[in-house]
Amino acid sequence: MIPTTEEARAWLREQLLTWGAANFAAFPWRTPASLWHALAAEVMLQRTRAEQVVPAYNAFVQRYPTPAHLAADPDSAVFATLGLHWREPLLRDLARALADRPVPQTLPELLALPGVGDYIAAAFCSLHLGQPATIIDANVVRLYGRFFGFATDGETRRKRPFIALAQQMTPPENARAYNYALLDFTRELCTVTPDCPRCPLRPRCAYAAAAGVGMG
Repeated sequence: MIPTTEEARAWLREQLLTWGAANFAAFPWRTPASLWHALAAEVMLQRTRAEQVVPAYNAFVQRYPTPAHLAADPDSAVFATLGLHWREPLLRDLARALADRPVPQTLPELLALPGVGDYIAAAFCSLHLGQPATIIDANVVRLYGRFFGFATDGETRRKRPFIALAQQMTPPENARAYNYALLDFTRELCTVTPDCPRCPLRPRCAYAAAAGVGMG
């Protein structure tokens, strides 16, 4: 078990929800025209900064209003133009799987789709379907590790104690807002090089305390 208290988890959760409500980033895929575009966006966002995905996503939406449009389009050059060349096989396989069926709306069905792993399935369920799913990536590991003061590595996200902590942190009744707050907070403040002086978590953050970043 990772040593935390319910009081500390509740404090962190509330701080993130408050910050997230005031700093929500209105990326175009956060109000998509269809579940197909929402799912495609989650594929595009893997290991890529959100700001870099915006023009590619907007062009993709215009060119491929449905999975069938992509499945029937043999033009590979468009993916290089969009900066999505390495994602072409994933998106094409996904489009073929969805060309004659609705986008699934349950975690097991999503995980059965080509190119959809645990993170994409959880993000889609939480952010686009409003289901109580927990998202875990390197940014979430970094934030929780810093705040609670435990060591992390490349395998932390797959370890049961960390998964249990992430699940405890995610409020089932408000997972969508919480997960968007996580995404925005780790993109804007708790980055690889954190902006501790502006961080609302610093009064109780183990990392800030160790770095000597106080309130005054």
